[in-house]
Amino acid sequence: MENFVTKNKILLFVFAEAILLSGFVLTMAWLWDRWLIPGPHGSIRWIGMDFVPYWVGVRAMLNGQSPYNPGTTQTIQSILLGGPPEIGGDPMMFVYPAWIFLLLVPWALLPLRWAVALWTGLLLFGALHLIGFLAIRWGATRPRATAFWALVLTVGGLPFLVISASKGQLGLVSLGALMLVNRLWKRHEMAAGIVLGLATLKPTLTVIPTLGFLLWAVMERKYRLLVGFAACMGILFLSSWLAVGNWIPDYLKLISNTGGAPILWSLAILPWPWKALYALFFAGLVVYAFIILRRTRNQPQWFSATVLAGLALFPMRWIYDLLLGILVPAEARDLRGGLAISVVIALVVPWGLTLFQPSLRWSAYVVGLPLAWAIVWLVQFIYARRKRR
Repeated sequence: MENFVTKNKILLFVFAEAILLSGFVLTMAWLWDRWLIPGPHGSIRWIGMDFVPYWVGVRAMLNGQSPYNPGTTQTIQSILLGGPPEIGGDPMMFVYPAWIFLLLVPWALLPLRWAVALWTGLLLFGALHLIGFLAIRWGATRPRATAFWALVLTVGGLPFLVISASKGQLGLVSLGALMLVNRLWKRHEMAAGIVLGLATLKPTLTVIPTLGFLLWAVMERKYRLLVGFAACMGILFLSSWLAVGNWIPDYLKLISNTGGAPILWSLAILPWPWKALYALFFAGLVVYAFIILRRTRNQPQWFSATVLAGLALFPMRWIYDLLLGILVPAEARDLRGGLAISVVIALVVPWGLTLFQPSLRWSAYVVGLPLAWAIVWLVQFIYARRKRR
């Protein structure tokens, strides 16, 4: 009887999850032709705006065409904008490493509308579960505390999720992959290495955490994790090369000409000597965390420091990637006291920054949010440890 009840609960849970996912997918399909914004040639769609370039790029690769050539770019701009972009606007190109090819082939085989709906629906579905996981962890399964953190995470993450999930950004996949690696490595090293490879789908923001994880794996002799990562990247590289050949020179040429949006955008915003102080501060945190790693093997502190460095030094042109900051205290449990207060502040800071003038708002986000999460890191790993002494 007990097994029957357990089995029914599992079936009910799976059914509820399927209904939720279906609801998200159908909602995004409904919004496809209804959520419109002004464009250079008339109204353009918002839903899936960032998904279209890699849908077009992967379909081009299926036909043996480089995702970086002018023909692919013209197709992307025609579908999205109805023509070439305005001067100084988003160029709307395939700006991702072509190793994303294999993972996106299933979506490239679908009609665009339903590919967008399924992709963005899955992102919303995953984001909801991420919020639930952190709320339960930070609230220590206490109902009131869990509900509080669920509310704060939802409110704090809303500015990012509205943009990132609805546009179909790859950054959410990288965020989820890094979170999952931390859940897997203790018991499933090989699987953790494979998932770590998936974190590189959008390498700009995750390159430092990924390298940090690999360095830690070498130090701890986690060879199965390293093998899993190498196997994942090898398969992704090989499949993309079989499709279009050596795409790396085209990709390097592309990222060297970013259309006026520098990769180290946060440092480009700040004048001297503030940009040097900003970079040195976050680099110093990583160096300090590495020293502690060698002494104590404190993996959570090291991982959080590398996430923080990526957040501060490699944010992309818009703010959606800054949601990665929630990984800084992700390994903490039962948040209380100063740490809880600092996390709440970091989560609600985006709403306070809306008080800035529109011309300064994006710069305030890019520079200010990493500093807010840096305070969380200092409270979690420096202040709390000294207090215990």
